[in-house]
Amino acid sequence: MTDPVTDPRATLAPDVLDALRVACAAARTAADDDLLELARLRSAALLGAAAEAGARPWGIVAPEKLAALDRWPTAEVFDERDRAALALTEQFVLDVTGVAAGPLGPAATSMGASVVPFVQGLYLLDVGQRVAVVLGQLFDTTVTSDDWAWPADDAPVPTDPMDAVMALLATIGRGRAVDPVTAELVRLRGARLHRCRRCQSVRSLAALEAGADLDLLAADDPAAVADLDGACRAALALVDATFVGPPSLDDALVAELRTSFDGAQLVGLVGYLLRNAANKVAVAFGADAAIVTEGFEYQIIDVDGETITVDAPA
Repeated sequence: MTDPVTDPRATLAPDVLDALRVACAAARTAADDDLLELARLRSAALLGAAAEAGARPWGIVAPEKLAALDRWPTAEVFDERDRAALALTEQFVLDVTGVAAGPLGPAATSMGASVVPFVQGLYLLDVGQRVAVVLGQLFDTTVTSDDWAWPADDAPVPTDPMDAVMALLATIGRGRAVDPVTAELVRLRGARLHRCRRCQSVRSLAALEAGADLDLLAADDPAAVADLDGACRAALALVDATFVGPPSLDDALVAELRTSFDGAQLVGLVGYLLRNAANKVAVAFGADAAIVTEGFEYQIIDVDGETITVDAPA
């Protein structure tokens, strides 16, 4: 296994890294790990995560399938279940908004109830690989799922992967490395990219109390309605660089992020990206409808990292 110190979270956010590893193990246990291995390799190819090809496999894939993976729609070595899983993987990675009305139905027919943990595993694979690439570029290292997908042998692993995912989200939520306004603008940028209706209908009370107003939070381009500082602009650019197409940061953005944030803040910011993008699971299942019919739902993240709905500000 790759030395875990190649992942900066090992020293700067070890609790987050441990929770992520447990969530991945839970997904492999609950879903078909061989299908998840197909998904891991295909998503890595789509995301340009070349180093992932040499990482520890999540399951067993026959050599003839490995050789034909880029031709999976037509190659005879893949059966209907393989194709359903790969179609779902590609749609989830490329445009999650097309999953519910597209490949989810055939995948559910082929996989049955195990399609649920499979999609949860896709979230961990897709977003896990995206943030791994970003962390590697920010910290001049190479991060693969060898680092972030395998817990210690004695680590307790929940039978329901969603329990492990929720524990991961809470662990990230306990961090306070980034100011609440930047964190909220980052969250909303990701929500709009993934078209999560629930997330877009929510507003952070902490951000409002820290000086954000509803017009700023409603803006597709916050920089057009407010004089954002360089750190906030860089954080928003990081969202786009992580989630629009394959993850990639240019040298100017890397330099701006390193100037604007210290190492712990960078890891915290990337953690928010991982946390917020859990909305891809809800969007994939078409379960992202807003709770409110008008106005906004107001939330805080409490000291335990849990998201709590609260009354609207006076």
